[in-house]
Amino acid sequence: MRKDFADLGKTEWTLLNICWKKGSKTSVKEIYEESLKEKIRSYATVKTMLDRLVIKGYLQREKFGPIWLYTPEQNQRQVVSQAIDDFIKTVLGDNTIPFFKHLVENRKKYQYDLEDLRNIIKKIDEKEDK
Repeated sequence: MRKDFADLGKTEWTLLNICWKKGSKTSVKEIYEESLKEKIRSYATVKTMLDRLVIKGYLQREKFGPIWLYTPEQNQRQVVSQAIDDFIKTVLGDNTIPFFKHLVENRKKYQYDLEDLRNIIKKIDEKEDK
């Protein structure tokens, strides 16, 4: 089922990334403490946002004694891929050139080598030629 990824805010993306990084069954406390590396926020805010991510279908939640454990419900690669597709369609009007131009012009900021991008394009070209 396709999700509308535009309904995710920056903090929700941060919390999802933490959950994906941690893997499975992560406590609110662990997620909260990891989130503090990015920005100071309250424990209650993190708990509320995690519960919203459960309602939206991105996380599963289960009670283990007095604590809640959260597990990713959606595959990171699929969610990120769809979010990029949504961004390109909505923000860039289906024109990918500004996206790639930005990446190339800011390659040091995004910590990749231009040669890596060339190799990716080469592999795509080889697949299309087959």
